[in-house]
Amino acid sequence: MDDDTEVAVSQLLLIQCDGCNANSLHQEVDFGDRDKYFYQVWPEERRPLSFAVPEELRAEHEEAVACLRSGAHTAAVVMVRRTLEGICRLNNVDKRTLFEGLRELQQRGQIDDRLMEWAEELRTLGNQGAHFTGTKVTREDASDAVDLAEAMLDYMYVLTVKFAEFKKRRASKASSAGEAKA
Repeated sequence: MDDDTEVAVSQLLLIQCDGCNANSLHQEVDFGDRDKYFYQVWPEERRPLSFAVPEELRAEHEEAVACLRSGAHTAAVVMVRRTLEGICRLNNVDKRTLFEGLRELQQRGQIDDRLMEWAEELRTLGNQGAHFTGTKVTREDASDAVDLAEAMLDYMYVLTVKFAEFKKRRASKASSAGEAKA
């Protein structure tokens, strides 16, 4: 091994909570001059994405999570950007740029102003990761990007459908109650 070779040092830690006595397994990875990364291996920290999220998008998101866990922060934000591209494509948006695609989703009402703001920040961070800018992507930014992308997927594919079903059920109950009064 050369003296110039960078090696990540990893250790597993079995931890027991003093409060509830629950056990958990954690991994600490030290990248030397880069960040240390500490995460819970077991039980799984992140909940899995709903099967209501299309498989292709779940795969992109899981790869972003895997990149984040391995300390590949730049790769994680690029995968988040790919997730946004997938959202556009799976919603039949075929624009020249991701920005234009996200704007079309907003104009269609598929994402609101807040989600558009999130998507735009994620797109910008993804561009920073995808292009050689000399700017480092921090673990904190990569982690937030993965979390925000997950929230967008939940909003678009789980909560939007759940809310529509909720409103339909409530409307059905209201009309049944109205018929009963008549």
